Amino acid sequence: MDLIPLSLRLVLYVGGVLVVGSVALRLTLPVVAASRFDGVLTRQLWIGAGALLVAALGLTLQFLLVIAGGDLALALSPDFLAIGAQTPVGQANALRVVAVLALGATLVLGLRQAAVVPAAALLLSFALEGHSLSYGSRLLTSGLLLLHLVIVSWWLAVLMPLLGAETEQRDKLGHAFGRQAIVAVPVLLVAGGLLLVQFTGWTIDLSLDYHRRMILKLFAVGGILALAAANKLYFTGKPGFVWALRAETAVALTILALTALLTSTGPDM
Repeated sequence: MDLIPLSLRLVLYVGGVLVVGSVALRLTLPVVAASRFDGVLTRQLWIGAGALLVAALGLTLQFLLVIAGGDLALALSPDFLAIGAQTPVGQANALRVVAVLALGATLVLGLRQAAVVPAAALLLSFALEGHSLSYGSRLLTSGLLLLHLVIVSWWLAVLMPLLGAETEQRDKLGHAFGRQAIVAVPVLLVAGGLLLVQFTGWTIDLSLDYHRRMILKLFAVGGILALAAANKLYFTGKPGFVWALRAETAVALTILALTALLTSTGPDM
């Protein structure tokens, strides 16, 4: 397995989670401006933007090299760049680059509300490519995918800001997030379940690598759901909350890595 596209996919997903999730958190939580929680959100936006730029350019170059037979000069020629711009991969990554540049402008100018626009464009870019769009109705699959992505990003992006927040803010925002998660998580599970049905056709075949990897991801999702439930019902406001958040962060990275593996290999590889 080629580790370069896999690594770039992981960087892409981490960047997407940090950007989309951080913007969503500012819209849904009572974040105090200039607080430590808010500062971590800002750092996440910058780190996410950088990760997305690297991933988008890297994935585009990797795609052009594949269709050019490994010839770098040919891959970067005007003709091949034009070909790449007409493909879903090229269009998705071009949209990501534009979204990152727009996001950078909103951060520099301090236009917090305006960051919703590049974040939405970034989210939309994931509906332009990928093997998931080969299943069922494109409109339905894309809608489920975007709903799934925005909730996952919102969920995973809150972990580091909570770890970096003052104790009082951590407890307050942890409780607020937990109340919202009671609604968001069931929606996430329904969307994820419907996508799973779309991908597998109600049949799990353990002889297929893709299905085995999907099962591993489901176990990881089960683990993070258990940790999230423990945080909501027991750890929030208690000394063990920090360690529970760290454990949840580790599982979150595992889920993103498994997702990168699934999307890099595809169902038939």
